[in-house]
Amino acid sequence: MKNKIIALFIALGAVSSANAQLGGLGGLGGMLGGSKSGGGDVGAMAEEFNRDASAINEVVTYSLIQIVAALGDKQQIAAVKAVNDNLAKTTDPKEKGSIQGTAIKEQAAIADELLKSDQAKAKVEKMEPEMQQKVAKSIFAVGVASLRIPVMMDKGRKIIEGVGSNPMNITKAIPVKDGMAVFIAALPKMPSILTTGLKLMRDVKVDPGNPAADSKIEPDKSVAFPE
Repeated sequence: MKNKIIALFIALGAVSSANAQLGGLGGLGGMLGGSKSGGGDVGAMAEEFNRDASAINEVVTYSLIQIVAALGDKQQIAAVKAVNDNLAKTTDPKEKGSIQGTAIKEQAAIADELLKSDQAKAKVEKMEPEMQQKVAKSIFAVGVASLRIPVMMDKGRKIIEGVGSNPMNITKAIPVKDGMAVFIAALPKMPSILTTGLKLMRDVKVDPGNPAADSKIEPDKSVAFPE
């Protein structure tokens, strides 16, 4: 058990280090500091966190795939199509979560760059209306997720603090640590995807709407790829 505890906090230290390198992400620095008691049932809190994180990750994954599929070059489109195909044939929840986590970390930066590209407006103008709506919906969903993630990070911090008061909960905290790592990697790009994406779509007379933390979002698994 002692070795497991050491391993967890080494891993958590890596997440904290990544957070520090990203400039704290608006108050996320010191995630492991403060009170040693998170309060509440750590097991129940972890289960809720993992459920909500999984739902957010699924929405964000398909949204990023759609943005890259619509605006990317042939190589980028082929890469996200492979991810989309893997998700379609994967039934194991852990494997699916791993695929989504990797996709979010890799595709958030690519989607951000594509939306900022000098060719982005011309590409969107040439799209069929259905594809424009899919891109707009994806940008909106990323925006909603970016507003929910800080709350999720706070929940995760409380769960990790709860482990300090009861090391027997260590196995319940490991998936939470993994979920927080995905959020930390993606969050810096998400506000940029939202602001750049909203402006781009409105410039071509397609309004994605104004996302709010309580806006309803669902994964659109029917990704549209260029002919």
